[in-house]
This record gives sequence, structure tokens and C-alpha cells, in this order.
Amino acid sequence: MSDLASSIWRTAYVSAIFETDPARMTIKIADARAAITARLNSQIEISRLEHESIEAARLRLATLKAERVDMVESALATGDTPS
Repeated sequence: MSDLASSIWRTAYVSAIFETDPARMTIKIADARAAITARLNSQIEISRLEHESIEAARLRLATLKAERVDMVESALATGDTPS
């Protein structure tokens, strides 16, 4: 496994899950998903462990995106602006 190929998607993923600014979070999630797709499409072999990590990351990003949507919709319903 290439450490560089693995680290690119992992770095993007960690950046997304630790983002606290809701406006930037959407961008970070999209970046992480794109990095994961690029890794899956790369010619460098992906180990079973990395495949499992990628699937776990994809699920967490989907959850994070759904939570982000819920937070924005809730804020709009109450007239608050997401911070």
C-alpha cells in the first residue's frame, strides 16, 4: 500500500470530521468524498484493512452530511443562522 495514496484521503477525511464551521464543513465533506473516490480509482493496490477504513469513513461522512443538513434546516426553521 502506498502511504501517500492512503494519507491523502485520510487527511481529507480527518479535516472534514474535525471541521466546526458549518459552512466549511460541506466543502470539507465533498473534498473527503472526492479524495476517497480518487483513491478507489487509483492504480495502487488497496489492502483489505484500507478498504474497511474507507467504507467506515464513507459511512461517517454520510452521517456527518445528514447531521449538517438537519442542523441547517433546524436553524432556518427557528430563524437562527448556523454559526
